[in-house]
Amino acid sequence: MIKVESFIDLHTHTRYPDNNNFPAADIEFAAINGGYRDILAMPNSEIVIDNIENLNKARTMDNKLNINVHRVGALTKNLEGKELVNYKEFIENGVFIFSDDGKSLIDNNLAEEAFKLLSSLNAAIFQHCESSCHSEPGDIAAPNDDETLITIDEAEESEVLLRDIELVAKYGTRYHAQHISSKKCVDLIKEAKENNLPITSEVTPHHILENNENLDTTNGLFKMYPPIRTEEDRLSLIDGLLSNVIDAIATDHAPHPENTKTVDFKSAARGVVGLESAFPMLYSSGILSLEEIKRFMIENPRKILSEAGYEVEKSQINIWQPCNKEFTTKSKFNNSIFEKRNTKIEKVSQNV
Repeated sequence: MIKVESFIDLHTHTRYPDNNNFPAADIEFAAINGGYRDILAMPNSEIVIDNIENLNKARTMDNKLNINVHRVGALTKNLEGKELVNYKEFIENGVFIFSDDGKSLIDNNLAEEAFKLLSSLNAAIFQHCESSCHSEPGDIAAPNDDETLITIDEAEESEVLLRDIELVAKYGTRYHAQHISSKKCVDLIKEAKENNLPITSEVTPHHILENNENLDTTNGLFKMYPPIRTEEDRLSLIDGLLSNVIDAIATDHAPHPENTKTVDFKSAARGVVGLESAFPMLYSSGILSLEEIKRFMIENPRKILSEAGYEVEKSQINIWQPCNKEFTTKSKFNNSIFEKRNTKIEKVSQNV
């Protein structure tokens, strides 16, 4: 038996508050099944968290769950990248992290205004780096031999990250790079940390466990942003973790209805679920020790949230046991790329 403290996810899409399409209880179910007790909820729910009324709607639902949901406010109204939200009002209501996750804050002038203002308020930006998110979102990383699919070049990510690093250097804004996927981004963050900038970053299990060498472009499950990239990129992400350039492993848990993923790659929604699969798949892969997994999924996420202003209590203990079976998602939305993969560990008790 293995006893492990509950995990902390820095990147969960709750989807709610919504129009009753995504039950809040399903997020709780997925989190507890995967050994999580604290999640950081992104603001791009069906009802966007860009004002206090919507924040309160979300919290009313959060408070009914047996997990701790920490809220993120939108960077811009309706995530459109055109007008900043009232950051001060959010901070007064206990929200200290802002993100347009799912999209980037692309406008350079507005980005500078946001970085400057949030620095003065001692708040943080969590950035989804994608330069074409408002114009022509892509489908797949290079190499791409399918003319129907739009290639997502590495520069889509690194150009936004580089601009943001320059703004952090100028204003000292606390900054977190979400779901980085490329060697170039690892190198940029490494240099930023060497310059003692207040920057942290995360990587997902699917980006450190998969490459695109034999990517099945007939399977919409594999469509996500950022895309799964080359083996060189994958290895650089692992090295980034082991060298403390990358701070955390986050799931980017993104539930999608089956009919939006079991379609052709071009038409498929972007994103995968990961709360239930993260620990079993990482532990089974053997690429990280148990102590390293704890550092990236518990200790560092707690530190990042605490330094941003959130209270994260010491969590309870989950008990896991060795096994040799196929992983199966138990919650409603099972758009996981790890479904039916072999796992060497399973949870046998809830928090005790």
